[in-house]
Amino acid sequence: MKKTAFILLIFFALYYKSFAAAAMIKSEIDINLNMIKGSITIASTKAETVTVSLYNDMQLLADDKRVKYNKNKNEYVISLDGLSPVILSYIKNITNEYDTISSDFISIYSSIVPAVSNIENAELYINIPENFQGLASQFVTYSKNKNTMLFTYNHLPKSIYFAASSNYVIKKITQKNIDIYTLLFKEHENLSYKLLQKAAYYIEMYENLFSSHFPYHNFIIAEDVNPYGHALASMAVFGSSIIDKEFVAERSLGHEVLHQWFGAAIECSMTDGNFLEAVTTYFSDYFYEKDDRIKYRKDVLMKYQSYAAGKSFPLKDFIYNAGKKEQSIGYGKGLMVLHMAKNKAGDDAFMAGIRKFIHDKLYSSASWKDLLTYIGMDEDFYINWINSKDDIILSVNNAAFQDNTLAFNLTRKGGEEEVDIPFTHISENHTVTGTFKTKKGVNQIIYNLKSDNDTFIIDDRYDLMRALYPAEIAPSFDCLFGADEILFAGGKNEDKSFKRVFPNIKETVHIRKLSLHHLKDKNVIIAMENTVPQTVAELLKSKLTFTFEIGNTTYKVVRNPYSQGDKFIMFSFNHTKESLDKLTHYGSYSYITLNKNKVTAKEKNTTPNGIKIFGR
Repeated sequence: MKKTAFILLIFFALYYKSFAAAAMIKSEIDINLNMIKGSITIASTKAETVTVSLYNDMQLLADDKRVKYNKNKNEYVISLDGLSPVILSYIKNITNEYDTISSDFISIYSSIVPAVSNIENAELYINIPENFQGLASQFVTYSKNKNTMLFTYNHLPKSIYFAASSNYVIKKITQKNIDIYTLLFKEHENLSYKLLQKAAYYIEMYENLFSSHFPYHNFIIAEDVNPYGHALASMAVFGSSIIDKEFVAERSLGHEVLHQWFGAAIECSMTDGNFLEAVTTYFSDYFYEKDDRIKYRKDVLMKYQSYAAGKSFPLKDFIYNAGKKEQSIGYGKGLMVLHMAKNKAGDDAFMAGIRKFIHDKLYSSASWKDLLTYIGMDEDFYINWINSKDDIILSVNNAAFQDNTLAFNLTRKGGEEEVDIPFTHISENHTVTGTFKTKKGVNQIIYNLKSDNDTFIIDDRYDLMRALYPAEIAPSFDCLFGADEILFAGGKNEDKSFKRVFPNIKETVHIRKLSLHHLKDKNVIIAMENTVPQTVAELLKSKLTFTFEIGNTTYKVVRNPYSQGDKFIMFSFNHTKESLDKLTHYGSYSYITLNKNKVTAKEKNTTPNGIKIFGR
């Protein structure tokens, strides 16, 4: 009787849906066995084919002759006859490190169901433990009856993510037919209103910016027991350790909302690398820096200089964020490539290209080449910035000034065959900005100044993906974290605690034996307590001054005076294991002081912008 009722239900549903196949999926989460058990019933009123693909941690059981296994494609092919449904059973063992099943919390981010193709209408029933609350991703409608949750879909997604907990509180607002939910633990319930309002703000902002409706019927902000911060289709996940931090609502949430377009609704084909993090960074973290995007771009180049310069790889080889080097390339260099493309295309053409790209590629996959083509970039730009690892390197020589005429030779390596180099001319009454064209190799530049009091600077707005001059690089802890090799000077066995956070320490010397040859042209960490040893004082007293608070922990990085300006020394006073761990979060700073491992003061160094060719 139940089977007959289901067939009739499917028949009437399909009559108004072009007779496409429909599915009813029942899933049960077994906490004791750490697994998911489920059944899939598929029916159609006409003969057609449906395929089922399993994820690595799934098994499928079927004794219907209409189900055949295609070994070459690792998928099951179901031949529906239009008469009776096909019923499959599946199990999912929780082996993925991102999935969790416990007595009070469940998060399934590797998909709760197999991937079923050619299915439009679907009902997903999830049986959860008593007193649990939860939500699945990308649903159209949702209801709950005792321990069973029902989610309906017009088009069954490839992956459905699910989170539930006995400690969850569900809150909801609706904005322009988009249901926005928070799944927060009871202790963070007070954050719901703020996160809901912020999500609504970001959704509306991006809809207006891209002239594109939000890609899903709903959006879910889920709290997780694990220290995550990532986006899934129609869902943003944040760990309990960060959910209440100010940066989550003010920045991270917007980044994950943006991923609903770039990453969820528009996937990356990976044919020439992962463009998603670059475009998401461009339109979130960078986009929010309305007051000082020049500084943001300079910081991007400084991090790239610290972690990737000399050991970089092409953007086509960036797949995911595996560390600081990969981040500085995929996120940082990728952002700079988009910035250069915007300057080359013009603001209006750039945004028009982005909007058309979203319109055409929504719910499909795309590549770097697709994105840059929509913006209007040619093959030369694409080859140089996506397929090549080379950046622009500028060097200036033979600069001369006579009769208010500035002349110099600019040698350029990297970039397209022809590149516009930005400049700034500062005179007494006004500032002029512009560009001059260059070819690869030596270019003779002639420019008329107003007087010998003028200043002429190249790329002080950081519009180019280029190598920085040493004078532009502000000493920071990043300079040490990203160094190829570090010499450590400290007490006996003291280097072991530093090597946990500075694995690039390759040489050690006892601080009492430190001499000039140890410092020359090297990156160095010098660890001390409340006093500066005589050996260190003698080496640096005419070069540097020491600033630290007695009894507190202090870290300070300076330019190594015994180098060409491209090596650095970090001084450590009264270090602790906990403070060293905290130091990893302050890479862009040059000085921090901690009292009982709590940061009480911090500073960033500044340097002049651009390559100064002429001026006082």
